[in-house]
Amino acid sequence: MHDLVEHFLKLKPPKFTGTGDPEVATRWIEELKKAFELLKCSEKEKVTLAVYQMQGVASTWWRATGREVFPEGIVPVWNAFVRAFNDKYFSNCAKQLKMAEFMRLRQGPMIVDQYKATSAKLSQYAPRLIQDPEEKAMRFIDGLQPELKDPLVPFDIKNYNELYGRAQLIEKNLNERAAASRLRFGSNKEGNWFGKKPMYGGRYQVPPNRKGGFGKSTPNQNGACRFCGRRHGTAPCYIRMGACYECGQQGHLARDCPRKQRQTQQLPPPPPLQLGQNMGVCAADRTTGWTN
Repeated sequence: MHDLVEHFLKLKPPKFTGTGDPEVATRWIEELKKAFELLKCSEKEKVTLAVYQMQGVASTWWRATGREVFPEGIVPVWNAFVRAFNDKYFSNCAKQLKMAEFMRLRQGPMIVDQYKATSAKLSQYAPRLIQDPEEKAMRFIDGLQPELKDPLVPFDIKNYNELYGRAQLIEKNLNERAAASRLRFGSNKEGNWFGKKPMYGGRYQVPPNRKGGFGKSTPNQNGACRFCGRRHGTAPCYIRMGACYECGQQGHLARDCPRKQRQTQQLPPPPPLQLGQNMGVCAADRTTGWTN
């Protein structure tokens, strides 16, 4: 027994104090099972080593309960110990909560592997719900994200492992397509902002935001707009909006701005040149030897 305890402690098994989340009790039992299987422990040795790892409140509980579970002359067995342990530290109420958590489980932001692992972990609290292989597969596919679930529904797959494998392949394909799209539309080799093609007249098509307008430009580290290269603070970027820099209206460029043309038309014509002034200039030119 001394050698067994020495090998057991080298595996660094967890201790149990009897406090905390009820799920801690379940994890403690599972970790002990792995150690017992590796060491090829007998039924009595399993109980002895488990009791050795109890501390605090848990140790006090077993000293008061152990003789009731295993009266004098009865050889301790592991399953009986686990039943008594679960009745104390993993009540029926806790089991019901875990079962409800399993039934509500959805993939959400998890990848397929994480979703499968979480489902397997919670399903141990609801073994009757997954006894039927088809029921197990149906619960798995119901919790998948729509982009993974929709391609799988028409195949009506009944095998859980096949369903899991196909969900992995679809997820892998979606990730590869997303990565390729980022490489394609994120480059700026041709001078186009974020891969957007310019419209006629050199302006860039930018989709409106959810409110129907155009968002404000985001300055880079030196304060210049990443779209037009100018410093206009938080004011809208005319280049991004495809608007005129003269009047801020869309549909034309600054060189074709109607406001600029009107200002040009409103300028007074230059005064006519007087005859005497013209002659004076010519006479001055003759005195200096220049000819007009």
